[in-house]
This record gives sequence, C-alpha cells and structure tokens, in this order.
Amino acid sequence: MTQSQIRTGPCTRPSISRRERRRTARAGATLRSLAPVRRPVDRRSALARVLALWPNELDDASVQGRRNLIAKLRRALRAERRRGIAGHWTYDLARHVELLHVYRRELMMLKAIEAGAERRNGPRSLPAIPERSG
Repeated sequence: MTQSQIRTGPCTRPSISRRERRRTARAGATLRSLAPVRRPVDRRSALARVLALWPNELDDASVQGRRNLIAKLRRALRAERRRGIAGHWTYDLARHVELLHVYRRELMMLKAIEAGAERRNGPRSLPAIPERSG
C-alpha cells in the first residue's frame, strides 16, 4: 500500500481508501468476523438453556425419550409463538430462535435414528385390516 492510497481524515489514524478496500475484497480477502462460526453443539447444555428438564430427561437418548423431548419442545415453541403474536412483554426472540434450532436438531436426530432402525429391521409393516363379513 502506497502513501497515496492511505488517506488521513479528521481522526488521527489513517483510513484505507474505498478503492483499496474493493480491491482487497475482490482478491478474496474476507473478514474473519463475517464468516459463520461453527461450534460443536453440546446437546445437554443446549437443551438445558431452553427448557427446564430433569437430568435424567437430558441424558435419555432412547427413541421414546427423544419423542417426549420433542413434544415438550413443540409445546414450548407454541407458547413462545403465542407470546410473540400477542406482543407480550416476556417474549424473547433469541429464545424463540434457539428453541427452533434445538427442536429441528432433535427432530433430525430422531428421524436419523428411526431410519437406521428401519434399515436394520426392514420397513415396519402395517397390521392387516380385518375384512368385514357381511
């Protein structure tokens, strides 16, 4: 960067010209703060942040335990949605978004577990419907 590319404004530190910022942006330089941060999700702490659950409910990874948890998340989402629509002062957008993320993650994990079980055991057959005799 040359001296002509650095401009000094009313503040004491020099600023980079618009042209220089565009050139570096086109060259592929990206700001680290703009890149999404992907942190590993700890299921237990994520659930504890959005719902008041007992420790045994947090640790239950069975299919029925996950179904119960998804039902609780669905109820909490419905209540949060009602608060938002009503304009209630306790509505929290951040909680609503976090509930939605946790709900979708749990639903996706349950579907993956059920699909794996179906692959191992074959498709569940429906019980035969008894024929009515006239």
